Amino acid sequence: MNKFLKLVAVALTALAFAGCAQLPTSSEVKSGPEIQGDIANDYLYYSPSGPVEGETQQEILSGFLNAGTGPQNDYEAAREYLTQGFKTKWNPNAEVLIQQGSPTISFNANQDASVTVQVQAIVDADGHYVVQDAGATRMLQFEMVREAGEWRIAKAPNLTLLIRPVFDVIFRSYSIYFFDAQRTHLVPDLRWFPSRASTATRMMNAMLRGPSEWLKPAVNSAIPSGTALSLTSVTVADGIASVDLTAKALTAKDLARRQMKAQIRATLTQLPNVYSVAISVERGPQEIVDLPELVPTVASNEAVVLTNGELEIINGESLTPIGGTADLIARTAATDFAITEAGDWLALKGSSGVYRSHIGLFGTTPILADSRAGQLSPMFDDRNYLWTMTKKAGESVQVTSPDGSRHTLSLGWLDSFPRRQFALSAEGSRIALLVGSGQNVRTYVASIVRDKYGLPVSFGAPLEIVGSSASPISVSWSDENTIGVLHAIGDGTVAATLHTIGGTLRDLGLVDGGRFLEARANASSIYALDNQRVLHGYRNITWLPIFNNIQAIHFAN
Repeated sequence: MNKFLKLVAVALTALAFAGCAQLPTSSEVKSGPEIQGDIANDYLYYSPSGPVEGETQQEILSGFLNAGTGPQNDYEAAREYLTQGFKTKWNPNAEVLIQQGSPTISFNANQDASVTVQVQAIVDADGHYVVQDAGATRMLQFEMVREAGEWRIAKAPNLTLLIRPVFDVIFRSYSIYFFDAQRTHLVPDLRWFPSRASTATRMMNAMLRGPSEWLKPAVNSAIPSGTALSLTSVTVADGIASVDLTAKALTAKDLARRQMKAQIRATLTQLPNVYSVAISVERGPQEIVDLPELVPTVASNEAVVLTNGELEIINGESLTPIGGTADLIARTAATDFAITEAGDWLALKGSSGVYRSHIGLFGTTPILADSRAGQLSPMFDDRNYLWTMTKKAGESVQVTSPDGSRHTLSLGWLDSFPRRQFALSAEGSRIALLVGSGQNVRTYVASIVRDKYGLPVSFGAPLEIVGSSASPISVSWSDENTIGVLHAIGDGTVAATLHTIGGTLRDLGLVDGGRFLEARANASSIYALDNQRVLHGYRNITWLPIFNNIQAIHFAN
């Protein structure tokens, strides 16, 4: 059995156990799954069939709900359960409910139906994934009539209903890209769409409608506001996605057009059958020169540790010293650090505060950048701004520019809470924060608003990462849309998890005594430092001790 068929078997088995087993057997799927590997055609992981003659209202309604698992041909099978007049009006793309448990179906005296379902998460028309509170429910109303002697649905909510395993098979996550204020960095906005021939169209429409609310203050689009798709769909042929826009796109100047193409290219080339894009306006082809340097930022996988009084780079199972760091560490009595990806700037946290220094220049003297007490681990962003923050509630965030000038920012309403740790995304447009105290610490992400020169000036409204528990103790960016979290789960036990910005979660197991996490998407680049200064690496779904006497670990920023 190949891996795709295995996925189908898992999903269908889970579907049966999650509540569909109690539905009438005559409305169960009657045709086997079809597997296609080309997104130019609809993925047919799960192929429900339409109604059969003589089915009851219960069977028709159950069959319709089951048919929501088949997005192929614009939910053709599900539409067969609808009246002729309602078939074209029903919009299954408006919302997806990820259910937990089995739905409850009841009929009233008018033979209309109500379906009550416990909802774990919701995906809206633009692909936003929103986790719901535990125990959240929705009541769905259906009207049923006889048409040509058979029961059909005349009115239904514009949504589909899926259990988690089926959602995981049908849907994929994608980044919709926007620009930072300088338009030098692409900033991802995570969305979820079913793998279908229409996925490129939905991704483009999501881009044209703009970024998520929490991200909006920090980003912009190179596509002029008010632009829409001129043709109703994005077509893909021979690896080229053809995007036809309305005339509003012509208002963009030459550089903005090139940026627009880069934004669209970065978004659509995530699809396995798209390698480049062709842009037209009102069916008129546009010759737009590429900006090859405008690609999504990839975070460094180079892990550096503070051990034996100097900084050393992790190279597999060995450590390589970084020359010139031992003296700087000794002079500042450093217990923590940050280092730029180029390896030219170093931040050292000592008892007197955070120092900033060049590496490798003869006679370099560390300069005290932030003397406040209670410093958290410092960080550089990819523009070489040094970020420092203290544990104390009410104190500002300080940013030291490459020229040494210092600037302060407020965390807004989060200022009233103590801070435990922060982490910056690779492109520098988002921050992850642990705020609170005791057993009431929360995990948030917020956008970083910068001026036209790249200087951070404020933060957007924070978005809480749901499901990260009330006792997180460490946070790290794993990839452009995922953060890693260490959290206490009682009795000194510490667990590691990966959370996408939007709610999905991956469990990485337990880390005995874990206190600090550094994670990258590459499974061999996930590390946890424990209370005994033992560094653990995540290897083959388990944590293994790899180095002793490690005081601190960070990826080059």
